[in-house]
Amino acid sequence: MVKKEFLVTPGEPVGVIAAQSIGEPGTQMVLRSFHYAGVASSIATSGLPRLVEIVDTRKKPATPFSYIYLKGKAAKDFDTAEQIVKKISEVRVSDVARRVLENFSTGTITIKLDEQKMNANELTPRGIASKIEKLMKTESAVSGNAIQIKTHTKKAKEIRMMAVHISKLTVNGIENAGRAVIKQDKKTEEFYIVTNNSSVGQILQVDGVDTSRVYTNDIFEMYRTFGVEAARNTIAKELDIVLREQGINVDKRHLYILADAMTFSGGIKNVGRRGLSGEKESIFARAAYEETVKHLINAAAFGEKDDMRGVTENVLIGKQILLGTGTVSLAIKKEDLAKISEKKAKK
Repeated sequence: MVKKEFLVTPGEPVGVIAAQSIGEPGTQMVLRSFHYAGVASSIATSGLPRLVEIVDTRKKPATPFSYIYLKGKAAKDFDTAEQIVKKISEVRVSDVARRVLENFSTGTITIKLDEQKMNANELTPRGIASKIEKLMKTESAVSGNAIQIKTHTKKAKEIRMMAVHISKLTVNGIENAGRAVIKQDKKTEEFYIVTNNSSVGQILQVDGVDTSRVYTNDIFEMYRTFGVEAARNTIAKELDIVLREQGINVDKRHLYILADAMTFSGGIKNVGRRGLSGEKESIFARAAYEETVKHLINAAAFGEKDDMRGVTENVLIGKQILLGTGTVSLAIKKEDLAKISEKKAKK
């Protein structure tokens, strides 16, 4: 009889149950994904594509975003929050330029700026030119709302590459933070900032930002900034969000088992052939997943040994696994065994 205080029955195959609990709803998302055909690409990645992103540990999500909560006066005052937005929101040369002209005969690049966009971002032509000079290590001249940059080359390819690079330069805000907008929480009525990219490490250094409540859906960014425990919690949270958006309710303990498995080594590993499944200690367990012949040949060539301690390898050879009733071992006294033998002999 199992005691009531046990959260999980001893010998329960929690990994298998977690895999089934997440995998089965995943098939439902495959079916539902057809209903989202033709939806605008600006909508955040969701459903099966997002689930695949998480378990495959893609280095960068297709639609990254960050939530930045504020503290002090900024949390309740819109004007103060707006000043913080201007410090964070990434503004590139292409965002304030009307045209970028290349002159291959003189080896110069001319940027014609949009005055309205400059005023909206509190920028000046001289300030933008200084930023370009600093980042590109080049010379420039300002005339009205135009900036002329010397490239010191007349090769068309080099001038074109330089023009493209200059257009992508960040002249205000935090690089890779994306565009930032202010939103208000309906319950607490506090203001917070949402960006369409992730650069959490630099955002934390901005005055007025509540560093304890900065969050991004970029798992690797959370890992680099806050460590492996934050990455583990982010994986579980993002999985939960994806499933709930599809109307699927999966116990969070199953999600945490998967998140634990992906991060227990101190880094982040995917669940495929290059991660958890491909790095298992057991040869048969690796071979059972993918690339069967390769694993068996390598094991034979290098004289590897399989101790047969896991579930997969024991199932393959028909041996009892150490789960469920397989965790129980029975012992019998020699005297009792002798009595049983005598009874059998008499029959």
